[in-house]
Amino acid sequence: MTKSAKQSIRVITIDGPSGSGKSTAARKLAQRLGFAHLDTGAMYRAVTFQALRQGLNLRDSAELINLTKQIDLDLVPTAHGTEVTICGQDVTELIRTVEVTENAHFIASRRGVRDEMVKRQRKLARKLAPLVAEGRDQGTVVFPHAQLKFFLDADPATRARRRYQQLQSSGENVTYEQILSGIQTRDARDSTRSTAPLEVPPGAIIVDTTNMSVEKMVDELARHVQRILSTLEQRQSKQ
Repeated sequence: MTKSAKQSIRVITIDGPSGSGKSTAARKLAQRLGFAHLDTGAMYRAVTFQALRQGLNLRDSAELINLTKQIDLDLVPTAHGTEVTICGQDVTELIRTVEVTENAHFIASRRGVRDEMVKRQRKLARKLAPLVAEGRDQGTVVFPHAQLKFFLDADPATRARRRYQQLQSSGENVTYEQILSGIQTRDARDSTRSTAPLEVPPGAIIVDTTNMSVEKMVDELARHVQRILSTLEQRQSKQ
C-alpha cells in the first residue's frame, strides 16, 4: 500500500448492536492497519458512570446535557486498547458494569447529549485520523461520508453469550438469561428511538459475525479494506 492510498481512507466506521463484536473488531483492525481506535460507546458509558456517581436524575435532560458539556472526558490510545479517563482518573473498567450498561440508554437517547458527543467525536477524529470509529451511529450520523463503513451483527443468543462471558471474567454476578433479556430490550429500544436509531448506514458492508472467531472477523474486515486501498492505488497510478 502506498502512503497516499492509506491517507485516502481517513475514517472507517463500524456500527452494530451490543455483542456483535464491533468493539473487538474495531480495536484489532485499527491495530492491524496502524490506525487510531475511537470507542464511542465508551464515551456514553463514561457520561453514564459520572451521572450515576454524582447522583443525577437520569430523566432530567438539562442535567445530562450540562454534564456532557462539562465533563473532563478523554480517550487515550494504548498498546492494549483505549483507556478512558474522567478528570484524569482511569475508569476503563468501571464503565463496563451491568449498572452502567442498563442505564446508558438514558444518556444515549438524549438529543442534546448526542449532539455534544458528535462534536467531541468529530474533534477527536480530526486529531487522531486515520481511525476506526465504532458505535451505533458512526456511519449514519457522525461520519456519514466515511470512505468505508461496516455494520456487524449476530444472532441475539450469540451476542448474549459473548457479553455473559465478558462479564463473568470481570467478576460481575449476572445470569445468561438476564443478559439475553437485556440485549433484546436494548435492540428494540435502539432501533426505534427517535434520536440516531440503530440502522445500517447507506453503503455499509454488512458482516454476520455469529459463527466467526475474532481472527476470522478481523480478517474479513481487513480484506475489504485491502480491496478499497488496492482500487485507490490503481486509480492513483493512472493519474
